[in-house]
Amino acid sequence: MMPACQATFRLTLALAGAFLLADAAPRLHAADAPAPTSITWADLRFPVSPPKKVEIEGVKHPVETFNEQIPDKVRELDNQRIEIRGYMMPTELEGKNVRSFVLVVSQNVCCYGATPDINEYIVVRMTGKPALLLENMPIRVVGKLHVGDIYDNGYWTGIYALEGSEVKL
Repeated sequence: MMPACQATFRLTLALAGAFLLADAAPRLHAADAPAPTSITWADLRFPVSPPKKVEIEGVKHPVETFNEQIPDKVRELDNQRIEIRGYMMPTELEGKNVRSFVLVVSQNVCCYGATPDINEYIVVRMTGKPALLLENMPIRVVGKLHVGDIYDNGYWTGIYALEGSEVKL
């Protein structure tokens, strides 16, 4: 291929990639949606003690709870539209897209690295269109944050969940 053709081809690929990436990230459709509150992981951190065990209806064994430890300043973020930066660990793929993932504070927190503290990850479920798979790079996620114990099949899984509406670089 001639140098001029190579440059045109590279530019075409770059532009196509940019359009695909822009289209892959879901956008909010409500024109009157409030701007998200930008938060950091420091806003979600607090000292953690061993959990209490509680009985929950329909579960045959006592389960852990951290609800009483969550400070008011963190609870105030419950049901708020937020934006936060982190790293994607996909948990449910649809081709090259991600329906759900765990957003972690850093790349060092993963299945091969350090175990995250309970306030160093958010369970994200995309609403509407799935997100583009963007591993090993920092991303920003926008959505409605839920604060409080999360249980799955009778087992505690975390304290932060996010109804994701947008993922961007």
